[in-house]
Amino acid sequence: MRRRTPPQKRISESLTRFNVAAWGRQSGKTTFGLDKMIIKPLMGRPGGVYWYVLQTYAAAEVAFNRYLALLSKTDLITYKNRADKVAVLDNGASVFFKSGKNYQDLRAETLDGAIIDEMRQQHKDLWPMVIRPMLARRGGWCDFYSTPNGFDHFYDLAQLARNNPKEWSFYHAPSTEAPWWTESEVQSARATMSEDEFAQEILAEFRSIGFGKAYLSHGPHNQVSENPFAVRGLKWSPYLPIIVGLDFNVGHMSWVLGQSKGEDIYFGEEIVVKGTNTDETTQVLVNRVKGHRLGVLLVGDATGKSNKTSASGATDYSIITKALREANIPFRNLTPESNPPVKDRINTMNAMLKSASGGVHFFYNPAACPKLARDLDRVTWKQGTDSAILDKSDPDLTHSSDAAGYPVFHFFNMSSSRPGLLRVIER
Repeated sequence: MRRRTPPQKRISESLTRFNVAAWGRQSGKTTFGLDKMIIKPLMGRPGGVYWYVLQTYAAAEVAFNRYLALLSKTDLITYKNRADKVAVLDNGASVFFKSGKNYQDLRAETLDGAIIDEMRQQHKDLWPMVIRPMLARRGGWCDFYSTPNGFDHFYDLAQLARNNPKEWSFYHAPSTEAPWWTESEVQSARATMSEDEFAQEILAEFRSIGFGKAYLSHGPHNQVSENPFAVRGLKWSPYLPIIVGLDFNVGHMSWVLGQSKGEDIYFGEEIVVKGTNTDETTQVLVNRVKGHRLGVLLVGDATGKSNKTSASGATDYSIITKALREANIPFRNLTPESNPPVKDRINTMNAMLKSASGGVHFFYNPAACPKLARDLDRVTWKQGTDSAILDKSDPDLTHSSDAAGYPVFHFFNMSSSRPGLLRVIER
């Protein structure tokens, strides 16, 4: 097998039946698992049955192809079936690659061993209700690999492993123990991730992301009294377009206005109107931005492309763009076809509010944006849910921060380009 990293070497020396590995992203979890799924079946009884369980069918297929590539230059494999994703080794051991997506359909086999990869994305009942009983007859072994995801069922397994050293072992390894995570790569990740996100995804620490306060990185360091991109005393820089983040709700409109330059974004005004519709709020927007030579960039809630929270029955964005054209205000609508996952949007906001390396790139005027300030202090995650959902029990919360979050995600999530000096417009 290939040369091992320090975490891979440590877990390879385990003598316990069950092993839980909480490792950071891109740290070699699956690579080690594929190697183990060659060694352990070959060392086991002839004709043994082993499962490697991934989170999706696509992931299982990718891992199976990697497994076949490892064996391609050996004489250890006697049979393979890509449709069933099974390989038979020369001692008769069968290694299947499965998806835990429909975990209840997996109740059938008696297993000699198993690996459950990306445990945080597997259903919590996959192990106790399905895999564990299948190991009983032959005293089979099982490994669990994952990056942490808050205090969930994978955390419970980690605690079980820590407290039961006779049968279980727990292994922790940050991504940084892998040699390909150079210092420059680590610093790059720190600069684009929030402190909690970096601690969870890279350092493999259990953090309460998705619980409690949503905007954990927010503080006085984000608050300024003037636009950092404009000449002192001016509300807006004439050399930058005005970014408009939009959140639509029936009878409650929350829009924020800002500008962006380089890696920074600033919000200096908000439009929050209750008991109204898109038509009336649009007129407020037109009056605020009329005369700005570079016009506006619209980035908002994607559902506004089909929703009709208006008096006329037209869609929200068609009303706004029509009014901007009639007022001769240059604009570009950058709203995507679908909204990003809430958790991804909040993580991007936190990274901008204050990154793991201490960088602050999100600024706003609290006097001009009181609703946004209140949101950033008070919005929390909804408790008792398995997925990341914001608590919307207070009808006055979440709207302004959602409005700001759409352009922040669009311009500053890791997969999109920086806006820089945006000048492209349309009428």
